[in-house]
This record gives sequence, structure tokens and C-alpha cells, in this order.
Amino acid sequence: MYFPYLRGKQFELLALRELAPILDSSKIIPLIEPVKTNTASLKTAIDVLARYNIKAQVILNPEVGDFKSNNSSLITFFNQLQAQGYTNLIPSFIISSDRAFDRIKTIIADNHYDTNGFSFVHLNKVNDLDALHSFSSSNNCLYHVVQIAHLFAMRRKLKGNVCMLNDYFNRLSNNKAYLDVPFEVFSSDYMYYQDEGCVGFSDYQVIGKDYSETGGAAFAVAIHLTYKEEGSDDIQVAHFVSDSNDGRENPAGKFFEALEKLITFVEQKQLTSFAIDKFRDYYNTQAYPGLGVVKKLSIMHHIQLIQGLI
Repeated sequence: MYFPYLRGKQFELLALRELAPILDSSKIIPLIEPVKTNTASLKTAIDVLARYNIKAQVILNPEVGDFKSNNSSLITFFNQLQAQGYTNLIPSFIISSDRAFDRIKTIIADNHYDTNGFSFVHLNKVNDLDALHSFSSSNNCLYHVVQIAHLFAMRRKLKGNVCMLNDYFNRLSNNKAYLDVPFEVFSSDYMYYQDEGCVGFSDYQVIGKDYSETGGAAFAVAIHLTYKEEGSDDIQVAHFVSDSNDGRENPAGKFFEALEKLITFVEQKQLTSFAIDKFRDYYNTQAYPGLGVVKKLSIMHHIQLIQGLI
């Protein structure tokens, strides 16, 4: 089972919406951390996922974005969806400390989330693992998504539906720096997560766990694409970078420089996916979709790749 970890930004939610018709509900359960108080895009994505019977774990205590300091409106929004009959939703909670765990237990009880089940995301290790195990086993915890640094300590105690979480994206100081590392290993979790005693695994695709609200024109455009090399268990990631990187002007031109390298590569490797077909369309028509769409397509390609491998 694969739990792609996504922030509720516009293009990440669009990636789920456009992938929904080809997602396999027995292999993919997205894990969404909402970051915007305007929940219209999130509602639309949930609608589409429900239409194709795809479950979604929705984090109700986000650690980044608009809900970081006050999540009451997000919980109200989630409860309204459940009341409207959305049965594909799993309330999920980030546990970052023992104090956070105490607050979450109250939220679960007050909102009866134990009825249909919930999931926990462990970014840090809870000290009282006995209390965590007792609560989880008696209150219908469906999944424990555990940051890989704490997996060994927590897996032995939880003895439940444990999933590993890791950030495999190598974030460099700027896009131009990827010219020096055009290819690198991403992960092999799809092969070995069961050997680690896990029922699933999770990652941040080629976006990484770092969260930022800022954006703007960059000196270089980079397109990140994962792929599996024939004869290797490892998933690799290729970085296709523009060449005219001395100024911030002409992002469309920079995009096509990077895109040409991507198209040459996927043709050589005979790689296929929904996203690659879209990249090819943009190349053939010389249409510039904007860098948000580029990020969306990289996410879509990675999720489809993982689904095919498991």
C-alpha cells in the first residue's frame, strides 16, 4: 500500500483529481495535509476521489499552513463531509509529542472518530509507547504512518498497521545546482517495506517535506522525474534543468529547454505515463502551462509509477 503525502495546495489536489480515474484503491490511499482555509479545492478533490471509491486520509491538525494554529474550522468542515455521506475519508492526526497525543485523544473521543477508524502520523517518537499502543488497539486506529527514523523503536510496540514515511527528495540550494547531479537514487521502499514489517509506505514524491508559501521566477527551471532503471530495484530520479540560467526572464523558454531534455530521455528509456503524455503534448504544441502544472505532472507521474510497481 502506498500513501502519497500531499499538502493541500492547488496543484497537488489537481494531481489527485486528474489521477483518480486510474488509481487502484487497493494500492493507493493519499495522505493529505490541508494548508488553506479556503477548502473549495479540497472539497472538489474529495468529491472526485469518492466518485472512484478512493479513500483519503485527511490530517485534521496540520503542522504547516493556515490551520497550524487553529484547526477547529477544519474539523468542522471534515465532520460536515462525513455527515453528507462521504465514507471514503479517514480522519488523521500528526503526533509530534506526548502532549499532542493527549489533545488528539480528546478530539477523537469528542467527534467519535473511533467509530469508522482514524490514522496517526508519527513525525516524532512518543515516549509512552505503551499508552499509544493501548489507545490505538482499543479505539480502531487503522494506520500508524511512522517517520523512518523512529520506525524500529515504534514498530515493535505498535504491532499494527505500520507504514514507513520518509523524504527521499534531495533538495538543493537552487534549481541550477541539479545540473551537477542529473541522476540519483530516490528509494526502493516499494520492494522492501513488507520486509520491514510494514503494510505500506509513504513519501513526499519529488516535492519534499519542506513547506513554503513563497514562490516566484527562478534563474533556472528544473523538472524532476522518477523512473525505474531496468535490472535495478532502485527508483531513480532524473533532474532536467534549463541552460539559460543567468537571469529570471523568460520562464517559458527555460521550461522548453528543460522539457526537451526530458522528452529525449523518456524516448530513449521508452517511459510512459499519463504525465509523460502531457509533457509530450506541451513539447509538440510549444505551449507553456506554467510551473505549477509542471509540479503537478511530476507528482502524478511518481504516483502512477509507484502504483505500477506494487
